[in-house]
Amino acid sequence: MKTELLGQEKNVVRVKVEFEAAEFSKGLAEALGEISRSTNIPGFRKGHAPRRVIEMRIGRQTLYNEALEKILPGALQQVVEDYDLETISDPSIHVDDIHEGEPVTCELTLEVMPETELPALEEIEVERLNSKVTDDMVNALILDIRKRHSHLESVERPAGKEDVVAVNFVTRVLDDASSGEGDPQKGEIDLSDEDIRDEVRSALLGRAAGETVETEFDVEPDYRDSTVAGKRVHYTMTLETVNARILPDLDAAFFKTLFGEDTEVATEEAFRRKIGDDLLARMKRENEAHAADRAVDEVARRSKVEVPESLVERQAELLKKRDDEDARRHFNIGMKELLSVRNEDEARYEGIIRSRAVEMVRNMLVLDAIGKKYDVEVSKDDFEAEVDRRTAIYGIDRNRLLGLFHKDRKFMAGVVDDLRYSKITALLMTLVKVRDVDELSAPQAEAASADKTGER
Repeated sequence: MKTELLGQEKNVVRVKVEFEAAEFSKGLAEALGEISRSTNIPGFRKGHAPRRVIEMRIGRQTLYNEALEKILPGALQQVVEDYDLETISDPSIHVDDIHEGEPVTCELTLEVMPETELPALEEIEVERLNSKVTDDMVNALILDIRKRHSHLESVERPAGKEDVVAVNFVTRVLDDASSGEGDPQKGEIDLSDEDIRDEVRSALLGRAAGETVETEFDVEPDYRDSTVAGKRVHYTMTLETVNARILPDLDAAFFKTLFGEDTEVATEEAFRRKIGDDLLARMKRENEAHAADRAVDEVARRSKVEVPESLVERQAELLKKRDDEDARRHFNIGMKELLSVRNEDEARYEGIIRSRAVEMVRNMLVLDAIGKKYDVEVSKDDFEAEVDRRTAIYGIDRNRLLGLFHKDRKFMAGVVDDLRYSKITALLMTLVKVRDVDELSAPQAEAASADKTGER
C-alpha cells in the first residue's frame, strides 16, 4: 500500500491511498468467502457458491464495496500512524474506478483536531475567593443536619412555622370550565420548607387539627404537573394533625450516629469544630473549582483555534439529550413540549445550546493543547486512586467496580478523560497568576455569573 498526503485545509486532511492489485484481491477473496458462507443460495451449500452466482445475486459493485470494507480499516490505521493524525470523525472515502488486476486508488478525507495557539499562560491572572466560615453558617448547617435526623410528634396546638402538618386537600382549577374538583388527596407539609408556597404556609399557620382553610394562587407555566401549569388553582385543605419536629440532642450518641462508633467527636464543641472544618474544606474546593473555570475560559478567550463544526454539532446533541432527559424526569414531558408550555422560542433555545456547545468545545480543545504541550497523562496510580475514591463514595466492592469498568470500556474511557482534564486544569492553576480576594472584581464576577447561568 502506498499513501500520499494531498493537502490540508484548516483541520481537514486529504490522503491518497493506493492498494496493490494483490491487496485488493485478498480483500475480494475474504469478502466472497464471507458472503458465500452467510447467504442462502438455492442449489448450493453454504460456502460453495461460485463467484459468478454471488455476483448475479448481489452485483459486482456491492462485491467490490465489501472487499474495500476488508482492507480499508487497516489502511486508515496506517494513515493515522504515518501522518500522526488525531481524527475526530469517520473519514469520507472516494474510490476511483476499480479494474481487477490493477492497483486500486482511493482518496480519504479526514477531519482532525485543529491546531490551537495558546497565549502566554503566565500573563493570565484569575481571582480566587478567600474561604471564610462564619458562626451563622455553622449554625445553619448544624440545624439542617439535626432536621434530617429528627422525628415528628403529634401536638394539640395550632401549627407553628417549624411544624409539619398532615392535611387532606382538594384542588380545583379556576380558569378551566371543563375541569371539576379534583379527587381528595393526603400529604405532609413542612411549614419550615422554603419551597412551600407562601399562600399555603400563610393559610395553615395558626390553624389546629380539624380546621379547614382555603387558598388560591397562580401556578408557574413550567410546573411539572401539566394539568395545572400556567393556571390559577384553588386549594381546600383540612388539617388532620399538627406535628412538632423533635431535634436530636447534640450528644455523644448523636455524634456516633453521624460519624460511626469509632468517632473521636464526643462534645458539642468538637462537633461544631468538625462541621466548621468540613465546611471550610468544601468552600475551598468550590472556590478553587470556580477560579479554575474562569482560568480555562480566559485562556480559551485568548487562544487562536478553529472550532470544528462536527464537534459543535456532536456537543449540541449531547446537551439537548441531557435537557430532554431532565425535562422528562422533572416535568414528565420532553424538552420540546416544555418549551411550548413555557412559551419559549425553540429557535432561541437552539441558539443558546449552540453557543454553549461552541464554548465547551473551545475549552476542551484548549485543555487538550495544554495537556499535549506539558505531556499530561493519566497514570496507573491516578486511575487506582480514582477507583478507591469511587469505592468509598458509593460503598461498592472494589473488584466489582473494576469489573464494571472493564465491562463498559466507553464508561472507563470517559472516567480516564475526566481524570486527564482534571489534571490539566490543576496544572493550569499553577501556570497562571492566582490572586486571592475577599470579593471578585466586576469582570470576574460577571464571568462567574455567566458560568452559573449556563448551568442547567
